[in-house]
Amino acid sequence: MLLQKKIYLLFIALLIGIIPVKAQHYPVNYFIAPMDTPLYLSAPFGSLRDNHFHSGMDIRTFEKEGLPIYAIADGYVSRIKVSAVGYGKAVYINHPNGYTSVYAHLLKYEGTIASYIKSIHYQEQKFELDNFPIKDLIKVKKGEIIGWSGNSGGSTGPHLHFEIRDTKQEESINPQLFGIPGVDLFNPILKRLVVYALNNNRPIVQHNIAINDNNSIKTDSGTLLLDTLTIAKGLTGFGIEAYDYLMNENKTYSIYCTDFFFNQIKRFSYRIDRVNFAETKYINTHIDYDLYKRDGYRIQKCFIDDGNKAQVYPYIRNKGKVLIDDTLVHTIQFCIGDFDGRSHTFYAKIKSNNKTAYSETPCNDIVWYPNSKQIFKRDGITISVPEGALYDTINPCIIVTKPNIKGILSAAYQIHTPNTPIHKSIGISIDTDTARIPSSKLLLASIKKDGSLSSVGGEYKQGKVTALTGNFGTYVIIADSISPTIKVLGLSPKNEINDTTKLLIKTSDNMSGISSYNAYINNVWILLDYDAKNDMLQYEFDNKTIFNQKQELHIIVIDKKGNTATWKSDVIFKK
Repeated sequence: MLLQKKIYLLFIALLIGIIPVKAQHYPVNYFIAPMDTPLYLSAPFGSLRDNHFHSGMDIRTFEKEGLPIYAIADGYVSRIKVSAVGYGKAVYINHPNGYTSVYAHLLKYEGTIASYIKSIHYQEQKFELDNFPIKDLIKVKKGEIIGWSGNSGGSTGPHLHFEIRDTKQEESINPQLFGIPGVDLFNPILKRLVVYALNNNRPIVQHNIAINDNNSIKTDSGTLLLDTLTIAKGLTGFGIEAYDYLMNENKTYSIYCTDFFFNQIKRFSYRIDRVNFAETKYINTHIDYDLYKRDGYRIQKCFIDDGNKAQVYPYIRNKGKVLIDDTLVHTIQFCIGDFDGRSHTFYAKIKSNNKTAYSETPCNDIVWYPNSKQIFKRDGITISVPEGALYDTINPCIIVTKPNIKGILSAAYQIHTPNTPIHKSIGISIDTDTARIPSSKLLLASIKKDGSLSSVGGEYKQGKVTALTGNFGTYVIIADSISPTIKVLGLSPKNEINDTTKLLIKTSDNMSGISSYNAYINNVWILLDYDAKNDMLQYEFDNKTIFNQKQELHIIVIDKKGNTATWKSDVIFKK
């Protein structure tokens, strides 16, 4: 009888969504962990990021580089990617059970992998590579060291970004489903509730409530908001700001799952077990993008916009939206959870005031639809919006001004608002007269909040400067005629480099960005690692480096508008 009672209680808990339901068909004893330290995470799988769901787990290395990284199972290296941004130095290993493991932001590779990719660097004479070795050319064994932890690419601090992917489907899967656990010691918690009126294309915020001890009470069944919320009648949606805590209660992380109930009936579920790379940008409609851009916190909507095609919702009823057309008191309930089954439940009561929500007046009669292509041409600008670029129907505001900002070569075109997300890049073409400046130096820039300019790129063609952008905002034409800068670090007055392991070169560009970089010693090409986030080039000394002898060092850096900087001098590498 006791066993039957436990089974019954488990069934009820699963039914109402308090316990996360995870797929059970993943091999849990096949892989080992990629590091031999406890897996303390700086970001769990599926974390909410700018423009994407986090596709792996970020494993902390406690600000250290050079920790060993291990192959999690037998396999062969299927891809080696080296980039100044993104994953930095990364290696991909295909395993015979149909999965691929990915190890990113490495300091360097090890063994056969290291010697192979170095030979490719010198064959192609470039740093950035995306190489696909033939099957079984580089085999690895479970537990073999394949590289060393680092901070390469777009990493903001030393750590290992680790993924397990479905090899055929190219979907990333939560490594914890394979029995590779991240340390998580605390319950998740709901911090904020937002209520929306959904009668219009753009959701209208009716309530935005930070949950605290003054407006809520903790009960045996969860946290209860004390006041009954009064809302407008009609179609209604809800959103939450919720966090998980892993090792302490001082740092917040994204939650694993959410279930939303209206009058004790489930209307919406969110689970982040897999990330499809073709769908990951739908995070911009999964959250309240406008609130995030304005106030800096992410509200996860517990309803689905028409343009949201992300496959992270195992249960949806009426897209999570509820129709309230009476003045009765209704109950809403949110069950949020972490991967290990710890949960938090939040309750609130709402009722309608029987009034219709205020509707904003569009700024013009222009309408852009998400499922069709739009072309706007007026006042010296052409805007091309491809099908599928928008998440919802909008009335775009397009305003032309002439700001007093040095370096601007056109009017400023404010295209809608940067608080509205875009799923696909849109094209912008601004008319120009190139009589004053070479057309090859022209590009588009956006004006940031502080009035500074940020390069968008683009090219001149047939009287227009055209570029693609993934954001609404304010755009202008500028020119870049200034060469990048080059500074050799650690150079003594006698042109000696006393660092016995590497040569560091600081380089930067004022606007368009670095396009290419090469260096030569006695007219022989050498490999420079490029750390874009720190504007740093690095030549790591190896067995071919000549020490204690004068030799000519020649460095060439070119930006994206063809402006070239050179540095040439005799130097001595001391040892």
